[in-house]
Amino acid sequence: MKSEIDQFRAMVRSVIAAEILPHIDQWEADGVFPAHELFPKLAQHGLLGLGFDPEDGGEGAPMEYQMVLSEELGRGNAAGVSMAINVQMHMATPSLAKFGSEELKETYLRPAIRGEHVAAIAVTEPDAGSDVAAITTRAVRDGDDWIITGAKTYITNATQADWFCMLVRTSDEGGYRGMSQIIVPAGTPGFEVVRKLDKLGNRSSDTAELRLDSVRVPVTNTIGEIGRGFQQQMGQFIIERLSACFSIAGSAEWALGRPATICNCARCSGRRSLPVSTPCSSSPSFLPTSSCSRR
Repeated sequence: MKSEIDQFRAMVRSVIAAEILPHIDQWEADGVFPAHELFPKLAQHGLLGLGFDPEDGGEGAPMEYQMVLSEELGRGNAAGVSMAINVQMHMATPSLAKFGSEELKETYLRPAIRGEHVAAIAVTEPDAGSDVAAITTRAVRDGDDWIITGAKTYITNATQADWFCMLVRTSDEGGYRGMSQIIVPAGTPGFEVVRKLDKLGNRSSDTAELRLDSVRVPVTNTIGEIGRGFQQQMGQFIIERLSACFSIAGSAEWALGRPATICNCARCSGRRSLPVSTPCSSSPSFLPTSSCSRR
């Protein structure tokens, strides 16, 4: 198992080095990365479907492989892209894989695993962040449809997403009761990406505010059981947080290795240290662009 994990890690590291790291500074400057271009490349290596069942197009790989991917993404100084991939794999799709109907899986999950769709999770609201039980976005049933009204904010992948796994209220029970997870396709009438947020960090990951004004979607877009959305979402948070922890571990190891890399580069160039005037805080690109600066 160890040798297989090592081989997988080497493959992941090579894909990141080829497809992400050469572009990350530009993506950070642009405030977005091309998810519809990158995700199919990752999917070609089976990376977006690691933990999903083969019948859904996944790899059925053990959890260790997902965590190795997260760790290597963190190691690459590309936290914004890592966040977006984590949303695709571990935040917007696990409930769909576990509780979704066959029709929903075929329409939304399998294209996401193939990298053809960009997915997003929409939980946070202007007045409800960590307190998920306080959300107020509401879906009212009208025959075979839900009519959804409300707002979401700090939504990762929002400007590029093809669909959103959205947590909304579907009854008046209050608290953590009476919520449901509903898939809302982008472009549905009444759905609007209000604005992309200009963040201080992780800029390559697009983050935006959403507005829903009487958005009509089929009741069949409900993931799992109506009224059990909170519980399903809590389960979805588990893999998300675990993945984030491994990504941060990779980032920490990368950061701890940077001083030695900088010193080695300085010695290679004949300098004993970086000049005092070097604008260390102005840009992630202030360091030499030789291969050693990206290890």
